[in-house]
Amino acid sequence: MFTIDKDKMELIVDDVPMKTTRLINIVSGKYFLIGGGVYGSEGFLGCMRRISVVGFRQKPKDEEISDPSGVVLAACQIMDRCNPNPCEHGGRCKQNSEEFFCDCAGTGYSGAVCHVSLNPVSCAAYGKQNPGAKRAEVYIDIDGSGPLAPFPVTCEFFNDGKVFSYLGHKHEQTTTVDGFEKRGSYVQNIIYDAGMEQIEIFVNRSSKCRQRIHYECLKAKLFNTPSPEDQEFLPYTWWVSRNNQPMDYWGGSLPGSRKCECGLMGQCVMGKWCNCDAGLESWLFDSGELTVKEHLPVRQLRIGDTGNPLDGKKSRYTLGPLLCEGDNVFDNVVTFRKADATISLPRFDMAHSGDIYFEFKTTTRDGCLIHAKGSSDYIKVSIVGGMQLQFQYQAGAGPMSVSVETAYLLNDDKWHSVLVERNRKEARMMIDGGRKAVVREPSGPVRAIHLDSDFVVGATVDYRDGYVGCMRALMLNGVLQDLRGRAEKGLYGVHAGCMGKCQSNPCLNNGTCYEGYSKYECDCRWTAFKGPICADEIGIKMLTDTMVKYEIPGTYKSTIAEKIRVGFTTTNPRGFLMGLYSNITGEYLTLAISNSGHLKVTFDFGFERHEKVYSKRTFHEGQNHDVKLYRSDGGRKLTMQVDNYEPVTWTFDVKGSADAQFNNIQYVYIGKNESMAEGFVGCVSRVEFDDIYPLKFYFQVDRPASITAESTSTIFEDYCGIEPIRYPEEETETRPPPEISEDILMELYSDNSAVLGGVLAILFIALLCMGFLIGRYMARHKGDYRTHEADGADAAPDADWAVQHSMTGHQVKKNMEMYI
Repeated sequence: MFTIDKDKMELIVDDVPMKTTRLINIVSGKYFLIGGGVYGSEGFLGCMRRISVVGFRQKPKDEEISDPSGVVLAACQIMDRCNPNPCEHGGRCKQNSEEFFCDCAGTGYSGAVCHVSLNPVSCAAYGKQNPGAKRAEVYIDIDGSGPLAPFPVTCEFFNDGKVFSYLGHKHEQTTTVDGFEKRGSYVQNIIYDAGMEQIEIFVNRSSKCRQRIHYECLKAKLFNTPSPEDQEFLPYTWWVSRNNQPMDYWGGSLPGSRKCECGLMGQCVMGKWCNCDAGLESWLFDSGELTVKEHLPVRQLRIGDTGNPLDGKKSRYTLGPLLCEGDNVFDNVVTFRKADATISLPRFDMAHSGDIYFEFKTTTRDGCLIHAKGSSDYIKVSIVGGMQLQFQYQAGAGPMSVSVETAYLLNDDKWHSVLVERNRKEARMMIDGGRKAVVREPSGPVRAIHLDSDFVVGATVDYRDGYVGCMRALMLNGVLQDLRGRAEKGLYGVHAGCMGKCQSNPCLNNGTCYEGYSKYECDCRWTAFKGPICADEIGIKMLTDTMVKYEIPGTYKSTIAEKIRVGFTTTNPRGFLMGLYSNITGEYLTLAISNSGHLKVTFDFGFERHEKVYSKRTFHEGQNHDVKLYRSDGGRKLTMQVDNYEPVTWTFDVKGSADAQFNNIQYVYIGKNESMAEGFVGCVSRVEFDDIYPLKFYFQVDRPASITAESTSTIFEDYCGIEPIRYPEEETETRPPPEISEDILMELYSDNSAVLGGVLAILFIALLCMGFLIGRYMARHKGDYRTHEADGADAAPDADWAVQHSMTGHQVKKNMEMYI
């Protein structure tokens, strides 16, 4: 109740009054607004009753309601959408008349219901989001959207790709212990910056962990090395493992050794198991790293034999932070090499709120990455057209879809991250941490997604629309799924690690391999070869008058370092193989077989003419040879390698003012040039000069006009007698038949035994009847059927007489024969 009078005002809430007295003089107008917003402010949401104005009970009339659709009369139909709280991880719920809203400020989570963590799951994940970082203090959320809270760690990144994670605790400073004589009487529980459940996941996901423990002693014993007569192990000091087990070894030693590092190496003072077991009146120490991951971190320290403050015994200890290396999240990688290969995970309960995170790397344009279904519901994540990722699902209200289309290729054989979330309000997808799309759920109650099948990765549940490529870091509601472990047990079409077909370098002669994961393709464009693996020779049979000429198009090429390759076979002890010429500058380089059968290279690049002979052997014996010639070191070195022989290098004294550049190269000649009467006789192949392949240009379908060939005979392509290399065909891999449980078979047999018995009885009777009929048929009379057509022919002297005197024939009256 709210009352206003002259110079006073009173507000009564639930019979509790609040009054104020001041100069007030308010005169009401003709109309009162009940529940409605004024000047754009928010109006009242909820129920009202017993409305009285100026002492009169008011019953709202239809014509007095500004928005009849927003007011319900004679009923209280307010819906509490925030109870129970739909916001996760401590998010605050608010609502209006149509929906609820979650305020995620300060929770460390985001999204419509505060489901997805804003913090990385590990230091490795932080490093991928922040390339170039060296050291950072960050909070990591070890279970992503799971219930465990984020905790602080120090991340350190190295150039070789290693990532270190430091988890601190509240007792890293050196601590002195004095006055604790009994064994383990000093108790120090180590309080870390994370809970033990979080630490366990943190350690298990790391490839290796270590923690340094340092103990200094003055007359105080550590493990109390037993005497030779009494071998009972009764240590004064020990540490407690993660699983609350007292440990019998110190840093730098091994479990079960009952020794410190020096005892393991046999280097302790006085031959003891630990230096501090000597009990000397001088400071000693035992120090080392604990490296058994299953025992870490140190949960508690128990120390004794420190006497009292007057006997001089004391000790000091220092326990370092927990240091872990590696991250199983991103090491958990598999490769799908078959389109119908899958990994089946246990059923995923997505319910009202769930998220899926993974990273993929592929060259395929289309394929199903994830699929699971129920009786009517399903979820499916697919790559479409190479530039779009799509999340489809159904939860009783018809199919829904959210898609993200990128401005770049997703099938570019690089890693891409995917986050899919569906909750009571929306479904959203985020690609590479930035690009995202959202689809709102229809208004009204939202049903959970019910999935009955396995959670299938790599294709649909019926092995269709398969994906080939790599996948890693698959997490369902923040829980890492061990894809690699399943692949290592042996699965059809799947192997551990990310290994494509191109990793074995199947394309020869510098051919470019294009990864397909289920296959590969070799691009031979930038080689002098062709064929499926760039191993087929492109050669030409050369006669004395055969010449191939290539005019370099466009701006003439100038080089300071050339790469030349020629393959040849000949029985002629001389001949011109290949030459480069410039009519503008007069500079040239030629490779030929000398009159003695040796290889000879001659060139003049402007500073002086040189002629070098490869005289180790002759090359006109009819064998195939491969010559590689290249200049380096600013034109000062010329190297020739023939076949697999040791290369020969010539060095030239090119002064600083000299020009060693080969300027304005215009033509490439093969076999001969216009000034020669006779050319090379034999077969030439593999011709290349830097990125120019004249023979390949000549024999291609659309031959450029810049290359010509002259010969009195027909010019045709030849492989110069070199058989192309072919890899053996891979063994065909087929999906194994489904495994059928013997128990299920026996159950089916037992359930259908009566029906099966009846069917077998009918079959048995049918077989008996068929056998009887077959027997009757086989036992029928098979004698000769005798007629009278040949009567009288037995005694005939010849055939003519037999016909004339036979009892049958056209001249004989036919009698009817009857068979009874």
